Amino acid sequence: MHVKLTQTYSHTACLVGCRQVRSRHLRRPLQVSRSALSGKWEKDKENSDLVAYENMLTLLGLRGIKKTAAVKLINGLEIDQASSPPHFTVRYVVSRMQFLQTVEHFAFDQQIEMPRRDGQDGTQTATLTDVGDGLQTVITWGEPNPVTLIENYTEVQQDTLITEAKAQAGGQTLCCKQAFKRKCYILHHMLTHLA
Repeated sequence: MHVKLTQTYSHTACLVGCRQVRSRHLRRPLQVSRSALSGKWEKDKENSDLVAYENMLTLLGLRGIKKTAAVKLINGLEIDQASSPPHFTVRYVVSRMQFLQTVEHFAFDQQIEMPRRDGQDGTQTATLTDVGDGLQTVITWGEPNPVTLIENYTEVQQDTLITEAKAQAGGQTLCCKQAFKRKCYILHHMLTHLA
């Protein structure tokens, strides 16, 4: 049985705090088609809020090896996005310890249940919506440590993906921004400088 979400969140209101930390060189978001985000993305640590990310993981209840893997081993995302059938899959790519790799599947305008991201028993409920300049997922899970996690995926300029997250748990709210570069862009950039 799917859990019905009882709250809706404004894209602008939820992420206004997160957007304040966006790097100044990133331009206004492009209009994103439902297949634009597909591909392999490598984390851009220089333009990611690594301290905020680790604090958010603590708020989400990640501990031990699960948290260590998320902080130190996740080096990118693999996104599979299509409109027929409409779906959005995110694979968190880890450099070692492949058994810790997490894959989450979403469907447009549907509630999906999947294993909890914090590794606890039980399931989380997730929804996916098109917010105009990108995609937004809303993930919730219950006890222990009930959480609401809102994440936006936006290609803000060619070959640059920004994920902005807002987590609410235990009466606290934290925001976090991560930046990623398309792997094909990174290879092209390296070859250009070697030429």
